[in-house]
Amino acid sequence: MRTLEPTGWLELPMVRQFIKYGLVGASNTIVQFVVYSVGVTVGIDYLLALVIGYLAGALNSYILNRHWTFHAGHIAHTTAGSRFALVTGCAIAVNLALLYLFVHHLGIAKIPAQAILVVPVLAVTFPINRWWSFAHPGGRGEPPSPAT
Repeated sequence: MRTLEPTGWLELPMVRQFIKYGLVGASNTIVQFVVYSVGVTVGIDYLLALVIGYLAGALNSYILNRHWTFHAGHIAHTTAGSRFALVTGCAIAVNLALLYLFVHHLGIAKIPAQAILVVPVLAVTFPINRWWSFAHPGGRGEPPSPAT
């Protein structure tokens, strides 16, 4: 009779992949948040500062997610890069709309408002990037292997 050893939740491949995505997201968020905060502090419009911050962090995010998180180096930059850019562009648009709502309608200060929005954006972009941006061309087949 075969016995099954209990598996910790960290042993699940997709959970490990999500943790990697979160770590990449944390580094991206630090870059984005620093650029955003500096921009706001020096007088750049907060919405423009957000876009500049996102663009600064997006390159870091793309490279690390492509090679470390999703092991999708075999997928052409034209495919993965354009998909990732589209997802990032949509994330920026939604983030901008929510940031505007938080600041102008809910009265939340600009920097704390952006801090609040980090987690929901991460939670939405992970599955999209996993199953589309870094998936096989045309979205066919399984998402990239969550190798360790």
